[in-house]
Formats: sequence, structure tokens, C-alpha cells
Amino acid sequence: MKISLSWIRELVDVKAGGEELAQALTRAGLEVEGRAPFGALSGVMVAEVRGKMPHPNASKLTLVDVWDGRAVTQVVCGAPNVPEPGARVVWARPGARLPSGIELQAKEVRGIVSPGMLCAEDELGFGASHAGIIVLGAEERLQPGDDLAAALGLPDEIWEVNVTPNRPDCLGHLGIARELAALTGAALKMPAIAERREDDAPAAAVTVEDAEGCARYTALVVDGVTVGPSPLATRLRLAALGQRSLSNVVDATNLALQLTGQPLHAFDLDKLTERAIVVRRARAGETLRTLDGQARALAPDDVVIADATRAVAVAGVMGGADTEVTGATRRILIESAYFDPARVRRTAKRLGLHTEASHRFERGVDPDGAPWASRWCAQLVDELAGGATTPHRMLDVYPRPMAPREVALRLARTRALLGADVPDAEQERILAALGLDPVKRGESLIARVPPRRPDLTREVDLIEEIARVRGYDSIGATLPRLESVPAAPGSRTSERARDALMGLGFDEVVTYALVAPERLRAFGVENFLRIANPIREELSAMRTTLIAGLTGALERNLLRGVADVKLFEVGEVFLPTGGAMPDERRRVAGVLAGRADGWLRPGAELDLFDVKGAVEELLSALGHAADYEAGAEPWLHPGAQARVTVGDRPIGALGELHPDLARALGLEVRALVFELDLASLGPAPAQALTELPRFPAVTRDLSFFIAAHVTSRELARAIAAARDPLCAEFRVVEDYREPGKVPAGKKGMLWSFTYRAPDRTLTDAEVQALHDALRARLQQSLQIEPR
Repeated sequence: MKISLSWIRELVDVKAGGEELAQALTRAGLEVEGRAPFGALSGVMVAEVRGKMPHPNASKLTLVDVWDGRAVTQVVCGAPNVPEPGARVVWARPGARLPSGIELQAKEVRGIVSPGMLCAEDELGFGASHAGIIVLGAEERLQPGDDLAAALGLPDEIWEVNVTPNRPDCLGHLGIARELAALTGAALKMPAIAERREDDAPAAAVTVEDAEGCARYTALVVDGVTVGPSPLATRLRLAALGQRSLSNVVDATNLALQLTGQPLHAFDLDKLTERAIVVRRARAGETLRTLDGQARALAPDDVVIADATRAVAVAGVMGGADTEVTGATRRILIESAYFDPARVRRTAKRLGLHTEASHRFERGVDPDGAPWASRWCAQLVDELAGGATTPHRMLDVYPRPMAPREVALRLARTRALLGADVPDAEQERILAALGLDPVKRGESLIARVPPRRPDLTREVDLIEEIARVRGYDSIGATLPRLESVPAAPGSRTSERARDALMGLGFDEVVTYALVAPERLRAFGVENFLRIANPIREELSAMRTTLIAGLTGALERNLLRGVADVKLFEVGEVFLPTGGAMPDERRRVAGVLAGRADGWLRPGAELDLFDVKGAVEELLSALGHAADYEAGAEPWLHPGAQARVTVGDRPIGALGELHPDLARALGLEVRALVFELDLASLGPAPAQALTELPRFPAVTRDLSFFIAAHVTSRELARAIAAARDPLCAEFRVVEDYREPGKVPAGKKGMLWSFTYRAPDRTLTDAEVQALHDALRARLQQSLQIEPR
């Protein structure tokens, strides 16, 4: 919505600049989205035409003698509408600066010097018309020599204000002025309306048949009007607000709307049959030709304004063409009403009409402001169109009165909710400045909320008003008081597991704890808990393994073209116990498929050792070392699986999903999985911290044949028992079993050993002696054969 800052200054006595006022309004919740100058000009004055004659060197140019109150100057003009002597025009003399930034100087035109120019509307930024120069009528009350900008109250500043749907009271200049008055503490200055004599003889009749659609209807008759163009000042005010000037009467209704936010409509009273106004529902098959010349088919839910025989306007949307004000109009009826917002919205949407009136009626106008808006509009018509308000009383039909709402505000509640010490007197002052008429009762304020504020219905709404007027930035920042809740058992282990797997490139998923029974049976699970009243059959069994959901997530990824997948989940499984409650166990599980992305094996297909490495890294992050035993899970590949143990306690399994199961689940790829029971891990062993080594290490390798049935774990235990304390580390490098090059029943192995002393650098002789002794002990205990 466009707002004129100069008009705002007429309504509220604020001294601050436009930037400061715009920021204050924005902070209060009415965002000023843009600011633009209007009518920024200087050196432009009113002049009287004293004579005119054709230019001797150009048939389309005229030499015009203009008088500025002190001297007569001849100006060259190319406009076709140069008036006769005695008329007044607008002259931009040399040195004048126009809104375009041009500074005028005397200029030769076809051999004759023209000191400045006579101006058209577009040259002064007043509009788009360049059909001719501005000719001022007698109604302008401007004298030769008057500075045009000063006489018209220019320059102005136009704001583009984003008024939210809950603030219909701010869809007019009075609403914005009231906000700024509350924000700055300045006084609101309501425009004065002269008293008019009233009697009991109405010049028209008003009947409201549809009280649901029209809660209030006022009609005021103005007699003796002369319809014509509006003065320049009126046309400029409308142009600044983005509206086109139509006639003095219509302009008066539009200015009343811009002032109050209350849409008004002027009917030609003599075109209303029996001078009657009937507010009713549209009749079946009824049509109306609106002001835009379109024939509109009406619906029974539409509210219409009718006379004694026909519809003459769509209530709250647009007037009818048959009763519009024209140059022949002498008596008008000014309508100001309150129409039901929902009904107006439905009608406007159905007809495809969004007008200035419907925009406001859809949000809810102020029924209490309707009579005042009519009287102010009538007074403006008197000034612009020479009318005289008839002595007949205003017709005000109010079938469904809307009384102010009383909303209680506890003063202490404001302080508690805002976390700021807002004095009682300040709360009362803010509500009073907003026009809520607060009355103090004990420790509370009772606010009388007028109908123009439909957004204020609760105590918290009043507190919000106090906060925004006072300034949200005035509320100090305080940290909320927090009380920690004891962490659930195992939650820290779960978080460490999440961190470890995400660090390994896995993505976490959360799947349903309920699965399809057939999916559990595919994993060989027959003993599970069923839900008595499931949402659907696919979610009727409580899961006993996380892998059931993870393989479903893998399938969805593959169907969407994601081939390289690494997913994990931390969650509960529910194992039947035979009692009322299941054994709820927290587990971590993962699924891998696709190709490796690391530097060691780029593009290679993931295999058993990838999932084994992930499990080892996970358990290491949890403070445990992984061991393995031969597995016997029927849903895993018989040659690519292992049972995972920690300290001889089985905690889960890993391996490749059985090919038959993978196909049954719709997986056409190698799927590698693991599942570990976090509750079975137990506390992690204490970590012993050692000083960083100061002396260099020496490595030696040991290559040998050993019986094929001896596992790496057994060999590692034997090495740990046989090594010298100076053997700091050892690891397996190679497991070699190529037929023909390795003795039958044997396997070749390569282990690497690191030797280091904490207090000196070991010599080659010392290292070799330690290494030879270790080899001898292994030959004795495990019958290794050095290669």
C-alpha cells in the first residue's frame, strides 16, 4: 500500500525524518518496503497568460507572453492547448530543476530564445500525460508568482508499506498515523468535520434484508454537485498514491478511502428507482453491468446493493454502470458500509475482481468508522464539486451492532512474558495511544478493543502490542533456565557409535520399528510380536533385527539410481520373552553396497573386508577390540560371514547377505551387513596413556609357513605371549595360499614387528637378537617353518 509522508505529517505531529519514521514503523511490524521521492522540483511557478502569437519560423510553435506577478516574459511553447489570455499555466523558468534532474536554461528555439518552458504533467513527474501543458482552473486558487511546489505541499515522499492481512486498520493513512503516534508519543490530529443541520425527512430509503452479509449500511445525500475535473492538488495526491483522477466526486470517495481505509461509493441518486437502497442477496439468474463495462452473472450467495427494481452494485467489490456518477449528475448518495469479509472474498474470487474496495472489505473494515468517513467525504465533495450537504439526516441502518470487545491484561503477566520490567503506567499509556481505552481494575487493565482491530482477542495479543510499540530491541537477551534430564542408559555409547560411522562415510537412517511379518520370516525369524490393531499389514510386526529395515532402505536407494550406498541405524529391537513386555535391546546395524571410493581400491566392489573394517573401526571408537568366530547365520552367505565377539562375548554378526535372501528382498547387488548389540558390549576397558616415544623404532619382518587351520587370532595371542617387552607392535601383512607354491595343509604368512626402547636407540645387534629369540619361541610353540 502506498502512503504519502506529507499526508501523514498532516495527521500526526512528528518531526523526525522519513528514514527514522520508516524504520520505526518497520520495527513495529509494518514493513516499509520502499521509499521514493515525489514532486521534487524547484524554480517552477504559476504564471498568467497575457498574450500569444504564432512563432514566425514554425507553424506548430507559439510565442506565449506570461506574467509572474512582476514582469512579462515571452516563452516558446509547442503544446496544442495554449489557453487564451487570462488563464494560468505552469512556467519552469531558467534555473528550475525538474524531477528528472534537468536544470533548465534559456534556449534558442527556431531563432527565438525561450527562457524556460511551459510544463506538461509528465515533465513535472505528476503523471504520464504529455497531451498538452497544465492549464490551471479558477478552482486552483493559485496566483501568478506562486511557487508551485510550495503551493502544492511538495516535495513528498511515498512509502510502499507491506500491511499484513491481520491489520486492516492500517489500510489507510489514519491507521498508519495512529501507529506512528503511538510509536513516537506525538498527538494524532483527526481532520475536522464541520457541523451540519439534520432533520427527520430522509431524501432516500435504506433497507437491509441480508443482515448476515451487511452488518451496517450508511447513506448520505449531497445535493447541488457539479461534476468536473479535480484541482491539481487533488489529482497529484491521487497520482502519488497510484490512483487515476476520474472526477471531483469520484476522487473525493477515493481520497476518503485512502484516508480512512473505509471504501465508499457514490451513486447518482436520480438514477436509483424510487431513490431506494436495498441490501439483499442476489436473485437467481440476476446480472449486473459493472463500472468496467462487463456484464456479471450473480450468484445467490452474493450480497448486492439494489434499488426498488434491480441490482445496482456488487457489495464490497464494484459499483454498477447504470447508476455511476457522470457530468450530468446533480445529486449523489454516498455509501459507507460493513460487509461480511468471507462473503466479499468469495464473490470477488468468483468474479475475478480484486479492487481497492474488496481488498479492504475482505480483511474487515471498521463499522464504527463508516459514518465519519461518509461525513468527511461529503465535506470534501462540498469543497471540490460545490455541493451542499442536505439538511436531511444520515441514514444509518445497523442491524447487527458490533460492540467493542473487553480484553483483560494482567500487568504482571506482561512483565513475566516479555522478561522486561514494563511499568504499569507505560503499559496503560501504550494501550491508550493505540485507541484501546484501557481502564485499570486492581492489578489488571481492561482494554476496550474497537471493531477496527479484529486481531486483538486475547491477553497475549495486548502484550504483543506493548512489546512492538515499546520496541522488541528494548527486551534484554537472557539465557533460559535449563534443567538437564538424566541421559538414558547407553545414550552416550549410541552417540559415539553415530559419530564413528558418520566419520567412516555412512549415512544415518531411521526406519520404522514396525515391519511386515513376511520380511522377518525371510530372515528366518518366526518368533516375533504382532500388533493387535496395526495401521496396515506392512507395519504389524515389531522388528527383531535392524537389518530388515535397512535392506528396505537399500532397495529404495537402488530403485532411484543410487548404486553406492552406506547406511546405518541405531535403534531398538524387540525380542519376545513370553511375558507381557518384550526384551528391548539397543543395537547398531549397517548395510553397504556398490563400489569403494577410497584411494586404496578406487572403483573396486565392496566385499567382506570392507564391512569387517567398518566394524573394527566402530568398536575401536567405542573402546573395544573386535574378535571373530565362525558364523552360522542362515540369512548370511555361508562363506562370507563371521560372528563378532568382544572379550569372548558374542555381540553380533557381519557378512554378505545370502544371495537367495537378497533376491527375495529385491536386491540384485552384493549387500554387506553388520548388526551389533550395544547393550552386550559392557564398559570399555580403561585407556592407559603413554608418553610419546622419543627414540626411533626398528622394524623386522618374519615370513613363515604354518598349519592352515591356525587362525590369525591364535597366532596373535601366541606372539603376544612370546614377544619381548621391547617389541612394541606387530601386525599381519600377508596370508599366502597359492596351490603349488605352498606346502599342502600349510599357508604362508608375513608379519611385521616393531621394536623400540623407551630410554635409548636400539642397535641392530640388539634388535636382531630379540627377533631371533621371538622366531625360536614361535617355532617351538606353533611349529612355524621360516621361509
